[in-house]
Amino acid sequence: MSRLRFRYLRLRAETGRGRFGADIPMADGLMVLRADNSRGKSTAVQSFLFALGLERMITARPAHSLTAAMRDRLIYDQNTKGETPVLSSWVSIELEGQNDTVATITRWVKHDEIGSGLVRVAHGPALSAPGQYEMQDYYVGRAGAAANPRGFHHWLASFIGWELPELPATDGRVSPLYMEQVFPLLFVEQRRGWGGIQAQMPYFSGVSDVRRRSIEFLLDLDVGKLEAERLRLRSRETQLQNGWKATVKAFKDAIRGQGLITIGLPETLTVAWPPQEPPMVAESRDSNWIGLDDLLIELRQEHRRLESAVLPRVRDDESESEDRLTAALEEADALREASALLREEILREQTELHSLQDRLEALREDLRQHQDIITLQRLGSEDLERLHGDCPVCHQQLPTSLLITPTPVRTLSAQDTAAYIKQQIELFEVMERDTRRTLEAKTERWAAIRAQSADLRSQIRALRTTLSTPNGTPSVEAITRQVRLRERIDRYESVRERFYGLMGELERLGQDGRSVRAALGDLPSERLSPRDREKLNLLERSFVDQLRSYDFGSFSDERLRISPVDYLPRREEFDLQADISASDSIRVIWAYLLGLLEISKRLATNHPLLLVLDEPRQQSAKEISFRALLQRAAQDSVDHQIVFATSEDLGSLNRMLDGLPHRLHAIDGYVLKPVVD
Repeated sequence: MSRLRFRYLRLRAETGRGRFGADIPMADGLMVLRADNSRGKSTAVQSFLFALGLERMITARPAHSLTAAMRDRLIYDQNTKGETPVLSSWVSIELEGQNDTVATITRWVKHDEIGSGLVRVAHGPALSAPGQYEMQDYYVGRAGAAANPRGFHHWLASFIGWELPELPATDGRVSPLYMEQVFPLLFVEQRRGWGGIQAQMPYFSGVSDVRRRSIEFLLDLDVGKLEAERLRLRSRETQLQNGWKATVKAFKDAIRGQGLITIGLPETLTVAWPPQEPPMVAESRDSNWIGLDDLLIELRQEHRRLESAVLPRVRDDESESEDRLTAALEEADALREASALLREEILREQTELHSLQDRLEALREDLRQHQDIITLQRLGSEDLERLHGDCPVCHQQLPTSLLITPTPVRTLSAQDTAAYIKQQIELFEVMERDTRRTLEAKTERWAAIRAQSADLRSQIRALRTTLSTPNGTPSVEAITRQVRLRERIDRYESVRERFYGLMGELERLGQDGRSVRAALGDLPSERLSPRDREKLNLLERSFVDQLRSYDFGSFSDERLRISPVDYLPRREEFDLQADISASDSIRVIWAYLLGLLEISKRLATNHPLLLVLDEPRQQSAKEISFRALLQRAAQDSVDHQIVFATSEDLGSLNRMLDGLPHRLHAIDGYVLKPVVD
């Protein structure tokens, strides 16, 4: 079971007038720390946060989480308000954790040689029972402090008995739920904590719905674990999808410009792998495409034929070379003509693609405008301007007479028009996608024609060289043809080898995708388990019961409930704290945070049964309400620790605490006084 107790707090500051400090023994149950305003009570309370490395709940600068008395100057004379500079200072806290383990942590606020990011842990009660204990240093306030073995929050989580979950962040990475995001449910600091439940929540991790995630963790709700697993699986599916797209794109980029295309290759993750029609790479031939495997068979056969044939000599091959030169020139002319025609088609396709993209952009803008009109109509607006004074098809300006002429014919409503525009967008998106694919295919066909033209030009040059060389010389054209054919075979074999690698990678991604989708399908469809509902029902009963005893007065409590969605107080469907007075908002925070602790004493949760409230009597809450809070906090005081820091009048405080089990530590004057260690 998770556990955290404060057993002893020690503050020390070296100044120009000697050493100042405070020693505050802590107790289980209700612990009340009392001091007059501006006498250092906040210094003591904030020292808990600083020592635990939780200052990001209130500031991004570690030393600034404490008052000036621990980092700059402290008042040494309460009568004259004389100040002395702080030369060095530190905080030590003795803690009790899971399985009654005790440790003492020390963190320096100001020191010439030790940074504030270092935390020293003594494995024993070094404050209440000084002695020789094993020491170990950890770091805090920097990357890795929550995950690495030498990170202080990694150690502290283990000390408490927590295993903080890994959650998907908004940018696709995985981030832990940080300790600073759980402690706003356990620790309310005076300056920033009373603005609402979890008012001190830091958002640096990028985890979405981090407020809800922290409550799920603290209550150990099954829904939190299932939702985290669901989010993890969806994040993994997104990674696989992105990996699939990137792998296919990289292959297509590698073969672009070689006159090759892929046929039947899915561009998005598919778990039905391999498909019934296996994907292939193909090269343009005339107006058709020939698969790479068939093409390589042809090329290898031609290469073997050339290698097995006797190398022709110029005199023996002269007439045949002349015939081949004539045929090559004619074929080169035909290819130039085909290339020119195909280039014109490509330009037309590009123009059509740009036109489709412009049309899509206009349709999307029209849809946005109609959706705005629908929204205004739903809100009750009757005086709506026209969407535009142009034709919705060609967007040319319409005459005024056409715009305002009354007609008995029923026109489409904004909702019907929006639905029609959505259909148009879907149609044009399909047209854009088909046009883009056609353009890519024609571009590669054009690249194939240009490659063939290059081969022909090389062949023509070789034939002319052959015809101009002396008789008996080996045919340059025959040698060139063999070399070019070998190069082409090697290039296509490299493409095929890369294609096989692509198929293997897509098979792996497809198998992982099947596993992820199967795991998603196995997750229970019910969001809340019976165990979760029991905890939330107990929290609701505790919350409502406390509000009654705290004299909650904004409205009747009959419709108050704990939301099964975000686990926060609601009145019907409205955020409770948005509808109530400031003093009742304080009562809501009391009831909710204490309710989290109370149900954790009955059911298994991750709550360490610790609650710290700094100046809980905010917004001039009635004395009767504060007394009821003290009574509630003092109940069953053996199993928890609730720390109240207050500047309440001592006489009034003693009256309210009369008869209640508690420990009161009243500070006379300033918290930091001259000490001799």
